[in-house]
Amino acid sequence: MDSFLKGKKVAVVGMARSGIGAARLIHRLGGHALVSDIKPATELSQVITELHSLGIETETGSHARLASGSFDFVVLSPGVVPNRELLSAWDVRSIPIWSELELAARVCEVPWIGVTGSNGKTTTVNLIADILRVAGKKVIMAGNVGQAWSGFLPADHETVFAIEVSSFQLEHAPTVKPHVGVVLNLYENHLDRHASMQEYAELKSRLLSNQNERDFAVLNADDKLVSCMADSIKSKAVWFGSNGTCNFWLEDDKLMTKSNGKVAVLLKSAELPLIGVHNRMNALAAAAAAYSFGIKLEPIRNSLQQAKAVEHRIEFVAVKDGVTYVNDSKSTNMTATLTALDAFPKNVILLFGGRPKKESFTSLAKRFPCPVKAMIYFGEAREKIRAELAADLPMEETDDLHEALLRARSIARSGDTVLLSPGCASFDQFTNFEERGRIYKSYVSEL
Repeated sequence: MDSFLKGKKVAVVGMARSGIGAARLIHRLGGHALVSDIKPATELSQVITELHSLGIETETGSHARLASGSFDFVVLSPGVVPNRELLSAWDVRSIPIWSELELAARVCEVPWIGVTGSNGKTTTVNLIADILRVAGKKVIMAGNVGQAWSGFLPADHETVFAIEVSSFQLEHAPTVKPHVGVVLNLYENHLDRHASMQEYAELKSRLLSNQNERDFAVLNADDKLVSCMADSIKSKAVWFGSNGTCNFWLEDDKLMTKSNGKVAVLLKSAELPLIGVHNRMNALAAAAAAYSFGIKLEPIRNSLQQAKAVEHRIEFVAVKDGVTYVNDSKSTNMTATLTALDAFPKNVILLFGGRPKKESFTSLAKRFPCPVKAMIYFGEAREKIRAELAADLPMEETDDLHEALLRARSIARSGDTVLLSPGCASFDQFTNFEERGRIYKSYVSEL
């Protein structure tokens, strides 16, 4: 294909999945990438070897070449926050800054589906992808779900992309335009990086800002910040929520829809294998997105009846001596933990902690004694928990996750649920929430 990248000189910041994917795509389409990371070469030897084998240049230990070099544009990995010196150097030379999402979207030549929001993105993207497959489509999931979109491009015109989109990826994404854009919800999250909820909401809304009248915006009618986005978009709003004014909605024990002006039962709540009201909302959002993309109701219904929980998201692990163990390691904020607790009516022993964010823990107090029978907390959040939650609540402090699990086991009785839903980032003790979840499951298997 004749690519706009041919002959371009591009700086790529970060040697994680997004950076590597971007560099390889630039190389495939005739561009020249310099990939830079502040980590020393000794920590990146495997990646460096891979990139050098393709003829891609690298810089480690600093971003000196990025600051002084001349580039057509910069691709910034979502986890990287450049310092003022770098930003100033690029600004002086009028070098555009793109996210990997922006790069991939410019290369992609087929309509795609983008999903953003504070919670439920990965589950919803998986549900959408499964629906598309049941409908006979060739579909690839990518983005914040764990695989760089750039790694799958360029693609044939039969491929449909379901892309999970984070606020970090939208910081430098001026032209992204999904054919179907989904905004699930907005809660306090990432306020250590974003200045305010208003800024956070504005970033999320960028997913929809370039859409036109032929595109679709799937919006949560129950979320005030999300529903307000309908006022400033050109695309057709498709609503999901908890009342019959929506296109897809929850009614008693059923997931409902309007098709060709007629109200229909999409499926009964009991037919959806996923636990919790929040997952019924995710299913409605996925159904609305797939329907907007042209998929009929029957494959949507058939797919949702076979849905499976995504790893680390209210994931069943085991039953031992009548005690159920559940892995919700993806819970990295309070809203996610409270949502997880809503899925269990009683007798929960909550494993909570990690590296705290700026949000308060005080709302947890309302979950005692039901459903939270006891809470075992751990990690860097311990001091904050002691300060914000009353000492007379049934809570115990431990050093780490392993000790917390052992203590939970000792107090659990048949019929109880031991739920890892940490409500905090994992970085005090783990590389990411995936590692935390996998290690938790290995601890459970050893009980």
